[in-house]
Amino acid sequence: MLLLAIVLNIAGIGIKFFTDDGALYSALARSMAHSNNFTDLMYHGSDWLDKPHFPFWVIAISFKIFGVNTIAYKLPALLFFFMAVVYTYKLAKKFYGDEIAIIATLILLTAQHSVMSNTDVRAEPYIMGLLMGAVYHFYKVKEKFSIADILLASILTGCAVMTKGIYLLIPIGASVIGDYLFKGNIKAVFHWKWLLSFILVVIFTLPEIYSVYTQFDLHPDKVVFGRTGISGIHWFLWDSQFGRFNNNGYITNSHGDKLFFVHTLLWAFAPWAILLFYALYATIKKMVKRIAQPEYLCISGGILMLLIFSASKFQLPFYTNILFPFFAIITAVFIRSLKIGAEFKFFRISQYAITALLLVAVITLNFVFAPECWLVFVLLIAGFAGLAIYIYRKPTSVYQPVFLFTCAVSILVNTYLVTVAYPTIVDYRGDLSAAEYLNQNYPQQKVSAAVLSNTFDFYYKGEATYTNVDTILKTDSLKKRIIVADEKAVAELKDKGIAYSIVKSFQDFPHENLSLPFIIKKKRPATLDQFYLIRIR
Repeated sequence: MLLLAIVLNIAGIGIKFFTDDGALYSALARSMAHSNNFTDLMYHGSDWLDKPHFPFWVIAISFKIFGVNTIAYKLPALLFFFMAVVYTYKLAKKFYGDEIAIIATLILLTAQHSVMSNTDVRAEPYIMGLLMGAVYHFYKVKEKFSIADILLASILTGCAVMTKGIYLLIPIGASVIGDYLFKGNIKAVFHWKWLLSFILVVIFTLPEIYSVYTQFDLHPDKVVFGRTGISGIHWFLWDSQFGRFNNNGYITNSHGDKLFFVHTLLWAFAPWAILLFYALYATIKKMVKRIAQPEYLCISGGILMLLIFSASKFQLPFYTNILFPFFAIITAVFIRSLKIGAEFKFFRISQYAITALLLVAVITLNFVFAPECWLVFVLLIAGFAGLAIYIYRKPTSVYQPVFLFTCAVSILVNTYLVTVAYPTIVDYRGDLSAAEYLNQNYPQQKVSAAVLSNTFDFYYKGEATYTNVDTILKTDSLKKRIIVADEKAVAELKDKGIAYSIVKSFQDFPHENLSLPFIIKKKRPATLDQFYLIRIR
């Protein structure tokens, strides 16, 4: 089961971008790799200030080694995710032994959003690995001072901060401090080694400070967020995260639901979410009763950060991914503690109910979403049935059959998504199809793009000039090229009475969030736009 789960998380590495973030981050890293300028983040010649540098440094190095392609973009993130898996295993083993460590590892590998994030890669796999590594080595420093551990912990923390901002000090610090506090050893929090670690973290964060300083603070005349005088250091230390959380930074949001991450976890941490909620309740109940726990790292880091996320108005489903290792260990401890009784009955009922829903969902999805892929679906179901039979033949512990069956269902569902659903969605990315058509039929052709698509920009191998319809029409050299256009640009040409011919058109679903009509194949055509390659007559 562990091998299947590992392969599953690797399987999506070659699937091309079907959301914008991956293509955007790739464009930034590609610019860095081509220019050899590792201090400035540039987007089509303009200064870009929205994320810290660390992931882009890593991706740019990957591009230099493996070339600019989808796999080279996703590979570093996948390695950091497996770093999180290793440290989750090591941390769980340290306190609870091998069996709970393996259970926690399987939970992390089969959690729904873990698998999805290794296909649709953003910054979360990086944070997950860095966060868990930092917590593990800081705990070793807590037990016994070691130069190697304090250096490793500080480097990993510095890299985490350079990935998403200084708010990541919260779950790392809360984990270690919470363990001190709940074990009644408050004085040890003020040991000199923690001052040293703080100094080291600051030192290892200096590359980011230097980069934003040289790009922005030294050039107050640059226009960012529609204004001048932007301080890159102030943005990094405050606005990049705390400004968003407080909703008083350069980017604001008017929405926010205090229970957003509670109901998000129901699917993002599926099929383990119900068990997680119960395990959190059971753990907190024991703490209230002052029943000593082997560790308080997971509950301290996980709960506090979840509360902070919930209090923020900036809420995206993948935010909680970084807490999945903590949640996996907490859930694993509960599962391994099960004995015949009321809690075991709850475990069986909840997991069989969730797995039944998932099986019904994937069966329904196959018949309404991609019915032409029935052969793949039948092979997956046959493999799953064989695995399920094997699971129930020789159970060795009371929890194992239900637990392993749940893992098998998650693997089935996500294998279907990786082999059928995601590739089908990719087929309806008109910008990607246009880039591939040009690469094949007009190699190295110069084109004019009346729409800026990050996906087209990443996959098109020729030279593209990105501008607007008016500029193209006023410039003969641009007007004579093949023009890349979406429906809005084509409608603008029609309004201006400009005659054009269509070189090729492509079906395009222009949204990241899937709609029910799109999922149902018979209704899908009504949800689609067209993406065009045209010539001006």
